[in-house]
Amino acid sequence: MSKTKISTFTSFEDRLNRFAMLDSAIRAVAVLVRCCYRRKGHDIDDVEIKRVAERNLLHAVQKEAFCDERQQIKSDKHAVSKSSRLSQLDPFLDKQDLLRVGGRMKRSEMVYGVKHPIILPKGSRLSMLVALHYHAKISHQGRNMTINAIRSSGYWIIGCRSIVSSLIGTCTHCIRLRGKLGGQKMADLPCERLEPSPPFTYCGLDCFGPFVIKEGRKELKRYGLILTCMAMRAIHVEVLDDMSSDAFINGLRCFIAIRGNVRRIQCDQGSNFVGAKHELKQALREMDADHVARNLLEQNCEFKMNPPSSSHMGGVWERQIRNVRNVLNGLLEQCGTQLNVSSLRTFLYEAMAIVNSRPLSVDNLESPDGPLPLTPNHVLTMKSGLILPPPGSFEREDIYLRKRWRRVQYLTQLFWTRWQKEYLHTLQPRKTWTEKKTNVHVDDIVLLKDEAICRTDWRVARVMETMSSDDGLVRKVRLLMATPDLDKKGKPVNKRTTLERPVHKLVVLIRSTDKAIED
Repeated sequence: MSKTKISTFTSFEDRLNRFAMLDSAIRAVAVLVRCCYRRKGHDIDDVEIKRVAERNLLHAVQKEAFCDERQQIKSDKHAVSKSSRLSQLDPFLDKQDLLRVGGRMKRSEMVYGVKHPIILPKGSRLSMLVALHYHAKISHQGRNMTINAIRSSGYWIIGCRSIVSSLIGTCTHCIRLRGKLGGQKMADLPCERLEPSPPFTYCGLDCFGPFVIKEGRKELKRYGLILTCMAMRAIHVEVLDDMSSDAFINGLRCFIAIRGNVRRIQCDQGSNFVGAKHELKQALREMDADHVARNLLEQNCEFKMNPPSSSHMGGVWERQIRNVRNVLNGLLEQCGTQLNVSSLRTFLYEAMAIVNSRPLSVDNLESPDGPLPLTPNHVLTMKSGLILPPPGSFEREDIYLRKRWRRVQYLTQLFWTRWQKEYLHTLQPRKTWTEKKTNVHVDDIVLLKDEAICRTDWRVARVMETMSSDDGLVRKVRLLMATPDLDKKGKPVNKRTTLERPVHKLVVLIRSTDKAIED
C-alpha cells in the first residue's frame, strides 16, 4: 500500500510551481470549478469551465501580487500611486475584477482583450507558464515574436522581455536548434613547445592528400605524411603509397632514419583537409593504431592521440599542412596533369624546404641593419648568414675553423638564443578563447555535433566522465550515447556506445541538478 504524502503550501505561487504547462494548471483548476458547479446543480459546458478556470487562476495571482494596487483602485482615487510599478499603465479593474491595462488606446477599434490586456506580475510562475505556452505555440521563435504573441493574446507581463529571454535561454528545444557550441579558455602551452630540444624530439603528425599520380596508363593515389617539430616549428614530409599501417610505419622509419630518434609523436584521429576529407577520414579509420603504437614503442617513442574531432588541439601541425598546400599549388602548376611519384616526391621536398625557410618572427624584417630572420633551417641545414655576436664560450672565428663540430655547436647555440629572444615571446598572448567557460559536469545532457548530418539529427548523450587539465578546466569528456532502439521494457536493444569528445563539439541541453545549483 502506497504512502500518502502531505504537502503544505504557504501561497498560491507554491501551488503553481507544481505545474510545467499552462494547460495543466488550467485543467487542475477546471476540475475544482466543475465540482463547485455540480454541487450547486448547474450544468456548464467544457469551454465555459475552462474560461472560468482561467479567470479564477488570473484573479488569484493578481490578488496576491497586486494587493496594494487593487485597494488603491477600489478607493475613491481610482488610481495607483506614482511609486507603483503599474503607474504608467493606468490600470483599472474590469467587470470580472481582473486588473487590466488602461493605456492610451481606449478609442481604438481593436479587440477588447488586446486593447486592455490582463496584467501579470514579473516574478509569478503563471507569467512564466503563459510565456512558455505562447513560445511553444509559435514553434519556438525568437524573443520579439514571442512577446508579440503574448500581447496579441491579451496578456501584459511586467518585465516581459527579460522573462522571455530567460525562457529562451533554458528552453531545450531552442538550445537544440540554435544553442552555441561549448568552449573553454585556451590551455597553456606544453613544456615541449617552451624548452629547447634537439630537432624533432617532440613531433606532431598528420596526413594529407590524396594526390593523383600516373604510372603508365594507371592513375594511383598517394598521400603526404607531415611531421612538425613542436619547439622549432620545422617540418618533415614523406610520401605514402597508401594509408595502410605498413606504409605509415615505413614513412615513420624513413623519418627517424633521417632526423634521428623521437621521444613523442602526437597526432589527431582525423583530418580537416578540405580536398579529401571524407576519403582521408575513412582511410585513417582503417589504419591499425595499435600496430603503429607497438612499432614506435620498440624505438622508445611514445605515440599519443588527441580525442576524435578535435583538430583544434593540433593546430601546430594543422597550420603547416596549409603552408605546404599553398606552396604546392604554385609548384604543381608547372607540371599540369602529368604527375608521377618521382615528381610528387620532388615537389613535396621543395615545399618542405620553402616552409622551413619561413621566418619564425617578424620583428626584424623591416630593419635593413638587423639580423637575418630566424628560420628552422638555421639548425637543419646550417646555411644561414650570421650577424649576431656568439653566445656562450664559442666564438665567431669557430665558423671558419676546420673543426666542424665547433661550427655546428655555435650555430645551434645561436639559433636557440635567438629563438628565446625573438620567437618565444610571440607565443605569450591568446588570440582566441580568452575567457573561462562553465565546466561541463558529469550527468549533463548534451548534444553532439556531427558535421555530416543536419543539426536536428545530432545525437543526444550524457556525460559519463570529465577530464580536467592542470588548470582545473574541462576540455574533453567521455559520453554515453543515447539510443532510439528500446525493447518493450524500455531498455536499449543494442549495447550503448561511449565516445571521447572535446567540449567544442558539445551543446549543453540540460545541466545536472546538483552542479546547476552550485553554478
